[in-house]
Amino acid sequence: MTAPRFEVVLAVADAIAVLVRPMPDGRAERDQIAQTALREATQRDDLSIYRRPSERPALRHPYHELGVSLSHRTDLLLAGYSPHSAVGVDIEVEDINGFDPVAFAADHFSPKEAAAVAALDSAAALEICYRLWVAKEAALKISGRGIFDGLDEPDLAAQLNLLRTDGATIHLGTGSRLPPIALAVTRLAGAADQPIYCALARDMR
Repeated sequence: MTAPRFEVVLAVADAIAVLVRPMPDGRAERDQIAQTALREATQRDDLSIYRRPSERPALRHPYHELGVSLSHRTDLLLAGYSPHSAVGVDIEVEDINGFDPVAFAADHFSPKEAAAVAALDSAAALEICYRLWVAKEAALKISGRGIFDGLDEPDLAAQLNLLRTDGATIHLGTGSRLPPIALAVTRLAGAADQPIYCALARDMR
């Protein structure tokens, strides 16, 4: 297997997201390579990842227990970290096999977000749908429930211009399911003309 490469792809306040590619098979191996990548990126050799009884990844003392988040797709792993606050990350690879962003948005996003996606041309609709998708999943991981209650919150319809800008920080106030958070999204080149979408969210309490 090719040796994994580490790249910091996003930063929000003191939080970072590191992309690992290619990632190893197996959860224990993924956790280990994520720990190695985060140690290298932060120069913190005492950073240690373990799994809570719920299977959620966590950090050992002296760092914030929920200051780590992991997400993987295909052979890609995204690891998020903050020393002082809960974080969430998400990664998706663009589907070139008939994914319908307008239908997906109508089924899963808020009405205003769905309307915004439907008003765009096909290429723009596809991109903004994926940006919304990863942003929402990353944010909702902070709550500990993930997407269990759906993807309608946070409603990012008023933030679409910032969401289109790679690495731009979006600040959101307290919602019914989330504390105040800051998040950022980026779109990266992927294999076979399939862009990679990454998001990082940080609890700002």
